[in-house]
Amino acid sequence: MVAAAVVSLASTASATPTLQSQSDPYPGIHRETWTDVDQRIRLIRVDLTSAEIAVYATAEANRGETTSDYAARKSAQVAINGGPFAVNNFVPRGLAMGEGNVWSQTADDASYAVFHMRRAGERTFAAIVPPENVVAAADLPEGTEGVLSGRPLLVRQSQVTQTFDCSDAITIPCQPAPRTAIGVSPDGNTLWLVVVDGWQQSSLGMTAAQLAEFMRARGAGMAMALDGGSSSTLVVGGALASQPSDGVERAVANHLAIKYGSLPKGELYGLICKHSVINCATDTPSRKISGATVTLDDGRALTTDATGSYDFLNITPRLACVTVRKAGYVTKTQCHQVVAGELQYNSVAMWEGTDLPDAGVSDAGTTLPDATTVGDGGAPDGGFGFDDPGGGCCDSSSSGRDRPPALLVLVVALFLMRRRGTTA
Repeated sequence: MVAAAVVSLASTASATPTLQSQSDPYPGIHRETWTDVDQRIRLIRVDLTSAEIAVYATAEANRGETTSDYAARKSAQVAINGGPFAVNNFVPRGLAMGEGNVWSQTADDASYAVFHMRRAGERTFAAIVPPENVVAAADLPEGTEGVLSGRPLLVRQSQVTQTFDCSDAITIPCQPAPRTAIGVSPDGNTLWLVVVDGWQQSSLGMTAAQLAEFMRARGAGMAMALDGGSSSTLVVGGALASQPSDGVERAVANHLAIKYGSLPKGELYGLICKHSVINCATDTPSRKISGATVTLDDGRALTTDATGSYDFLNITPRLACVTVRKAGYVTKTQCHQVVAGELQYNSVAMWEGTDLPDAGVSDAGTTLPDATTVGDGGAPDGGFGFDDPGGGCCDSSSSGRDRPPALLVLVVALFLMRRRGTTA
């Protein structure tokens, strides 16, 4: 990248759109239209904490549909187009996932930001990982259901990206154009979908810098662009809510959809067994464990009888976890994806022993943090393995992580010196 190809935000004119209309077409889904002299912006704000809102990303089997077709497939009230893709075979650029399965021929690299989402408990968790943190599928939180990739990154930790590569022929960030973008609030509770009409007399479009400033002003902690140009499309309530630059919808590789309404429930059943779940139901003597307390992650609990079984009904489709406890056995938590309208099996093997004291250390490894932490995405379950609130995009090197405070190092050093008999 040459210096002439990079434009600074300070050198670009900022858009100053005004709010023209707003409504709440569905509980937890807010809609706005903003305009400027030559810009028309459509915005959807989604409450991710709602138990009645589900977020979907396209499965590979459904590649190449229009946004309207995908919305109809999922019975979703809102949908937008997904990330950049290869036109000849509808393969997304970067990493893609839909319905919990990674697309073949897709992988992240340092040029794409990654949006990932999953349902846990009675809400949706979503976050954006910046391009420099390359994401493998194994790094994603357990239960991740959807992934979209896009570029450029527009907002990082509530600050507008300062430079854009004007030579990027895929995103043409320095030219007014139709654009699609998504953003997540710093607390992870709000998702924004934005589609800008462009290449039309009534709306030329926006530059990446202008769109970034618009999303920052709405409250996005992290935001990234998806595919733009003639792909940019918003569907609300089964109808086109934007004006695609071609005059008609374009078939695209993948999409993001928002569905409001009571989700069909599922069922989780399992046996609590000694040492192994294999042949647990038929082995003699029986290895089924009675008197174990099984607690579902929504707070419901029951105690196993002689059958050693548990059965939870009416579970919202999500990654559901049960924790099993019994005196003389090591407590165990085990999770399984619950599917709408289906019975899922989640039998648990227990071993004799005593629980170790909880030192407060997770087994996160290299995976993205769980919902109790705040990452670079500025959201619960956000970012990419940073434990400090608000992330720390610029502290990602190993030399800047988990480093003890200097004062603590000094105190420990003095203590060790005295232990060795020094007079210091």
